[in-house]
Amino acid sequence: MSGAARKRGAGRATRGQQPSETSSRRGDRLQVPGGGFDGPASRGTASQSGPGSTGRGAASAASSAASGAGSPSVPQEAPSQGPSSRRSSQSGGQSTRAPQAPPRTDPARDKPARYTDQMRNIDLPASFYNIDQLYSLPTQYIKRPGFNNTGKVVGANINAFHVLRYPSVKVFQYDVTIGTGGEKRIVNRKVWNSRARKNATGPPVLYDGNRLAWSMRDYNEIRLMVDLDQEEARPSRNGKNTFRLSIKRTRTLDISLIQQYLEGRVQMNELVAESIMFLDHLLRETPSSSPQFISIRRSLFRRQGQRADLGGGIEVWRGVYQSMRLAEGKKMIINVDVANTCFWRPTSLTSAIVTKWKEIRDVNDIANRMEPYQSNGHRDETEFHKTLERVFKGVEVKATYKGNPFPDKQWKILRFDINNALEEKIEWKDPVTKKPTGELVTVAQYFKRKYNITLQFPALRLVEMTRKGVKYPMEFLFLMEGQRYGAKLDEIQTANMIKFAVSPPNVRLNAINEGRSWLNWDNDEYLRNYGLRINQVPIRTMARILPAPGIKFGNKTEQVGTRGRWDLKGKTFLARNPQELFSWGVGVFTTGRSRIEKAQIDQFVLDFARAYRNHGGQVANAAPFVTTLNQDVGAAVAFLHQSTGNKFQHRPQLLIFLVSDRNSFHYLRIKKSCDCRFGVVSQVMQISQVLKGNPQYYSNVLMKVNAKLGGTTAQAVPHPSSGFKSFSVPTMIIGADVSHASPGSHQASMAALTVSYDRFGGRYAAACQTNGHRVEMISEANWQNILGPLVQGWIENVGGNRVPQQVYYIRDGVSTNQFQQVLNEEVPQIRKVIQSCMNGHTWDGRVTVIIANKRHHIRSFPDKEGADNKGNPLPGMLIERDVTTPDEFDFYLYSHIALQGTSRPVHYSVLLDEAKHRPEVIQNMIYEHCYQYMRSTTSVSLHPAVYYAHLASNRAKAHEDLPATAGPQGGPGYKQNASNRSPDQPSETEAKPLMPLFNANKIVFAMWYI
Repeated sequence: MSGAARKRGAGRATRGQQPSETSSRRGDRLQVPGGGFDGPASRGTASQSGPGSTGRGAASAASSAASGAGSPSVPQEAPSQGPSSRRSSQSGGQSTRAPQAPPRTDPARDKPARYTDQMRNIDLPASFYNIDQLYSLPTQYIKRPGFNNTGKVVGANINAFHVLRYPSVKVFQYDVTIGTGGEKRIVNRKVWNSRARKNATGPPVLYDGNRLAWSMRDYNEIRLMVDLDQEEARPSRNGKNTFRLSIKRTRTLDISLIQQYLEGRVQMNELVAESIMFLDHLLRETPSSSPQFISIRRSLFRRQGQRADLGGGIEVWRGVYQSMRLAEGKKMIINVDVANTCFWRPTSLTSAIVTKWKEIRDVNDIANRMEPYQSNGHRDETEFHKTLERVFKGVEVKATYKGNPFPDKQWKILRFDINNALEEKIEWKDPVTKKPTGELVTVAQYFKRKYNITLQFPALRLVEMTRKGVKYPMEFLFLMEGQRYGAKLDEIQTANMIKFAVSPPNVRLNAINEGRSWLNWDNDEYLRNYGLRINQVPIRTMARILPAPGIKFGNKTEQVGTRGRWDLKGKTFLARNPQELFSWGVGVFTTGRSRIEKAQIDQFVLDFARAYRNHGGQVANAAPFVTTLNQDVGAAVAFLHQSTGNKFQHRPQLLIFLVSDRNSFHYLRIKKSCDCRFGVVSQVMQISQVLKGNPQYYSNVLMKVNAKLGGTTAQAVPHPSSGFKSFSVPTMIIGADVSHASPGSHQASMAALTVSYDRFGGRYAAACQTNGHRVEMISEANWQNILGPLVQGWIENVGGNRVPQQVYYIRDGVSTNQFQQVLNEEVPQIRKVIQSCMNGHTWDGRVTVIIANKRHHIRSFPDKEGADNKGNPLPGMLIERDVTTPDEFDFYLYSHIALQGTSRPVHYSVLLDEAKHRPEVIQNMIYEHCYQYMRSTTSVSLHPAVYYAHLASNRAKAHEDLPATAGPQGGPGYKQNASNRSPDQPSETEAKPLMPLFNANKIVFAMWYI
């Protein structure tokens, strides 16, 4: 790429960067500082919080006083008796809070914007992101080595549509500058939609909302001034709302380069990228600018479309997703799918708060919970106050009260002020002369004097908007329709969401077709004018149903065919527990709704031990230590552990806990004590299920117990026609996943690694550690500290004191633009760990890197011979044509049966394959291993190495080094704080390490997490 091209890319990669602001002038736009409770109408009023105040009120007071004095420079303060605050504002005031170190975040997030950041709405192949590597060698990805020829061929329709014709007209690309180039997107949109601009350019011109525009006309350069006051028929403010608009041609696009790239005649470069970017904007221009739609990235939601109430003031809307992508077969396609997104219900802000937090009784309770508390002589915000800010920041509202000069004006919430309407004071203006009088009145007095409105809840905190100096009483604010809700749903809302979103294939297909009709490609003015034509018939591909493996148990092998499920009746486990079970205990928690009698407990123990023996388990003692537990969880676990050890004079091998409900925090505390304090595997069971005495329930639980004690449920035996037979050399499979905290939780990111612990990839050891906050790439320290011991254990227990010759690294959770980081950062760490076990010799093993991704929108609707009775694909369906990348090694694989809804395949991408496998070797191996998931009698949707990493990551949350009194920090048991107390501990800027597993029983190498 040329230097000029690099500059052009860098210049456009500034999207989203915020410009600096001055006190009164922002580039080419004049601003009047200050604000007030009525927005622009109250400019010139003063707002204060008190003498010597350092809070938010002081900030707005300073700016407003400055405006009132007619000087944009030095703020003028007026005396007031309002309470002080120690939280600083954006525009002034000193904070007495000690500065904190910035949190450790993902380095990839902190890098300068990249060229491809402008193309987030397009599904791009991994090699495309090499365009960002301006000063380093491009990352090499392996090409597709061929296609799988095992199994049988079946036809299937895909929810994607072929682009039939590209624009043939000349397309001129323009660089757009509004003001200084750093204005807000809403300002950019207003200026672009102005009559002045339309008169100068004429239709149809596409605009990306930031720096780029495209047209069929050659303007060379256009410069004009746009007065938004005049455009909106408002009194002019002497040019203070006027912006300079510059439109300058930069190049002519050659759309034919896209097809040349697909045919392999040109390499990916900036010219191809800009042509693709133009087509993406062309595709979305009409629907995204239509008032009947709400556009959220790649999805569109109709304001009059289907929706459902989820409870808690939240509703879900059904919309349509569309994305442009380059595909195998030298074509470009449009992926269309159903989109379901949560929105706030339009209601008053106070009603939304009371509805969302069930523990809040009424509006007065909101005021009580937000009442500041005293800390070192200062007023500080409660946790509930901070929670409200996290949840509502950025939500758009309008003020509704009699006499409001701007009833339709939409405001965006910035924060909740520490002052209420009785504490915050502003300067009163003379009603006739509109000049400041010097008198300070409270906000409550202001509304009474000016509008004859008596506030019903003056003790509520004021709400500050993103518009500088604008605050409103909370009781006036109303949530606008179409405000996206981004926080975590509670359990009831999640259940309602699933009911709404889950639909069988025929219903989903109808919804996809309905969404496609909304897009109305054939009648789209922009598509028609530019000549982009899209086929209305979905893509049809020829998929394959891979041969299913047999399931080998200890006493028989079962052929399951395409059923994808089996049972354990009359079957013994492939490998039983290597040490007889004789030191084990059963503890029954007596608190809760479910009750169980001693005779019922004794019967359960006998039935459980008998069932384990019937499945081949070694049970030397069918009479464990049994006791009831009514103390604190930590003390209860300690008592059961000690008592069991004392009875059998041996360290306990297994502890079983019978509980009465599904209290997740209770469960995590049990696991924390067993894993980290005593190093003993444990099993938690529901009393309600135990009372039923269902043999199938016992068998399902025993699969987990046997795995924890060192056994193996079953092994997948490759079909004779399978492309994968077995591992021909000593092979290690490594699975990895990094999970992140739910919205509103302060938990750290969790890195989990799994390592296969037998020769066929059935058993897996796992270990976890914190990985910073929202950091996706696994840190070097974690590779050494987590993977190192696991590899050493593999060498001693599986490899016969030799290192593996083949390593499969299966990684989950990374997006396509992070593939480079996996190859450049994580894979070298794997080599480094294995090399450290070589005693000075060089490791010459081979590495295969596979990415597993379920976050995509490709769905298939197969013909009858490839579908189950619900219309979902049969297990083993492989899609490697028509919707995969143009030439990289990727594929979609269905390896499971769908219990409900429309099944979703996993998208696997092979980034590196030093063993140079044929595609059927990798694809059939992954499919067959999905039948080896240890705790299920069905094949699973994801390779077990990654599936186990998910389990270990979730379980490791129990190992956080926090006292039990801290309560749950995330997950199902976590609730956003609604108390009016301050937190007991300061927030962490660095992720604390987890408590280590106590390895007395070598629990590290057991499947403790399952």
